[in-house]
Amino acid sequence: MPLPGDRTLTIRLIGPADVDGVERLYARLDDDSRYRRFFSLHRPDRDFFERVVAVEARGGAGIVAAVTPRRGGRARLVGEASYEPLASGNGELEITVDAGWRGWLGPYLLDALVEVAASRGVPALEADILMTNGPMLALVRSRGYAVMPGQDWTVLRVSIGTETRSPSWPSLRRGLRVLVEGPSGRWSGQEAASELGIDVLGCPGPTVNGRCPVLAGRPCPLAAAADAIVIAHPPDSEAWQTLRSAHAELHPGIPVCVVLDARSAAPMGDERVFRPEGRLDVVRFVERLARAHADGVGDEDEDEDEDEDEVEDAGASGVRVGRDDGEGGDEHAERRRTRGGGRRTAAKPP
Repeated sequence: MPLPGDRTLTIRLIGPADVDGVERLYARLDDDSRYRRFFSLHRPDRDFFERVVAVEARGGAGIVAAVTPRRGGRARLVGEASYEPLASGNGELEITVDAGWRGWLGPYLLDALVEVAASRGVPALEADILMTNGPMLALVRSRGYAVMPGQDWTVLRVSIGTETRSPSWPSLRRGLRVLVEGPSGRWSGQEAASELGIDVLGCPGPTVNGRCPVLAGRPCPLAAAADAIVIAHPPDSEAWQTLRSAHAELHPGIPVCVVLDARSAAPMGDERVFRPEGRLDVVRFVERLARAHADGVGDEDEDEDEDEDEVEDAGASGVRVGRDDGEGGDEHAERRRTRGGGRRTAAKPP
């Protein structure tokens, strides 16, 4: 790629010969960038950089952005991105960009690395991102991402799909699957749900970008493969109201639970009030709905008597549970019958 000043930018695979250039790139990081990269002011030793450039030998992949004067001279590395293989089949993402090249080079590097990962059969890239790392959060928002469970609320664990812009569930299925939709992509009950053996993924919903497939009238891969959907504290906006009403048509038969607080919008459609004694009650209620769906049992048949005691006046409760009672088509029923039932790394400044 030609650049002003009679220079050329080249994006290529990383290799052992890049170790000095990568070390110099990291040496130029300021304290803020270093903290976002390592979650500390850690200064790595030579062994670290030798591992970075040897990522291919461990089953991962890496790329670098090199700027070279057209009239000759030593190339200067201004960015690098790589992923390490994870046991799930996904890759652990890291990306570092020189301060003077941020803004457009980060997305460019990420797109290039995603292409490499897709070509090698890696379905998704994962990363831990500090909630204070605005540039990296903006970068993953631009692509679309799913939020993975985590106990540290100062860190966001995200998953980025490689084959499509819409993330997907991990190929290894542990048990029930619950999709959480909310402005943060998180749910206060996710830790308790994980302890019950439930796989939880979060979606920030239509507030992130204009790529929400549901708002475009298309099924969402995450929602279509879920056993239950939890919409946590949706804003009172047209986009969120459209999302809530569209699930019944696009994802028939999948139970939808809407958690509201005093600042949230009013219930929609047939959403009912569920008054729990505590957070775990909501999680167990969601688990019952998800299990009934996974087993092919109508949730109303299984929970109708138990739920009658839990339905109260809307003004008396902060939690409302809505259920999509659509019949579902043959394809959806067949999917239900046949479906079997990271580690910490630093966030990076793009």
